[in-house]
Amino acid sequence: MNNHQESSFYPLGNFLNPALALLGQDLRKLPSGQKLNFANHPYLCKGLYLTLEGKNNEQKEPYSCV
Repeated sequence: MNNHQESSFYPLGNFLNPALALLGQDLRKLPSGQKLNFANHPYLCKGLYLTLEGKNNEQKEPYSCV
């Protein structure tokens, strides 16, 4: 894909880039061998919920990240 073509996943990338950047900051601080708890990253859950809700045009229960 060249620079003039727009990816079909472009809106998803708009959400993922900042979320992954924030997650990466926390991963650098994470001691070796410790598990990552996604409940500490509500922006990941919120984005997943909004993406699924917008795609299906129906109300869904939010997914738990625990």
